[in-house]
Amino acid sequence: MSSPTIAADPAAKLQRSILPGLLLATCGAIAFSGKAIIVKLAYRYGVDAVTLIMYRMLFAMPMFVVLSWWAGRGKPPLTRRDIVTIVGLGFSGYYLASFLDFAGLAYITASLERLILYLNPTIVLLLGLVVFKRRVNQRQLVALAVSYCGVLLVFGHEVTLVGTHVALGAALVFASAVSYAIYLVYSGEEVKRLGALRLTGWRPRWLASCASRSSSSCGRCRRWTWRPR
Repeated sequence: MSSPTIAADPAAKLQRSILPGLLLATCGAIAFSGKAIIVKLAYRYGVDAVTLIMYRMLFAMPMFVVLSWWAGRGKPPLTRRDIVTIVGLGFSGYYLASFLDFAGLAYITASLERLILYLNPTIVLLLGLVVFKRRVNQRQLVALAVSYCGVLLVFGHEVTLVGTHVALGAALVFASAVSYAIYLVYSGEEVKRLGALRLTGWRPRWLASCASRSSSSCGRCRRWTWRPR
């Protein structure tokens, strides 16, 4: 009579340990989806993509400063290689991916943008196949096919409702997903070496100044920024 109870205890503990992670992931997905809606609302006031990125990074920078300080306590200082790697990963995963995403939102709806960005795991899978020669099993191939079929269906609906400029917006957002996938593929080793919190805290700090400089430069050449049509 006691053996089923004993066997059930590890399963119950496992479920309890997974629940906080699921809740955090759900909150993160909701916040991630809300970003596109906020950007679309901001475009109504004539704000360009670079300015939005600048404000996004500047508002978030204090939190990342505290995070990098907390995660780096008692750790050796960053080497020159660490700094170059962090700047490169941050540029690909934060600045370039955000810029292409925000630029694409000027042409497509938030729902289509979310759907394209959620293809990111499939892009990571393909990069792993090409770069690291990792095998892709049959289930993963089926998941790829289903994902892209869904995007094509929504894309066709968007074209009929909005117009041909949807292709440009979809291409920009897809390029954003590729840029972020490159960051995910190459950041794995750095996470193991520096730690996830420390790496996450340092990346946006270097890019906040980059975003502010880009915004001031684009202020003198507004014709090169994307605005909604």
